[in-house]
Amino acid sequence: MSVDEWTAMLDRLEQDAERILSAAAGTADATDIAPWMPPATPLPPALADRARRVVELQRSAMDRARTDLDDLRQHLSAVSRIPSTRRPEEPAYLDVDG
Repeated sequence: MSVDEWTAMLDRLEQDAERILSAAAGTADATDIAPWMPPATPLPPALADRARRVVELQRSAMDRARTDLDDLRQHLSAVSRIPSTRRPEEPAYLDVDG
């Protein structure tokens, strides 16, 4: 990969992470991230510092998505503990014609 290709890839990875970090509360885990292939050539040394910053940004984005998923799991767990107004074995409807 040339420096230009590496720069474009780092731009994309940075934008993906920023989208997750700027997502509304509770929605970071729903951010659509397209798959990418690792490069076949080594990172140009001139981009090493930028790549490290992008990796840190991605770690922050992963933490944010995990937090949103954990919050969702807690919410669903709380909702599942709310007692039902009827027992599941009782019919939900009354057949008056049948």
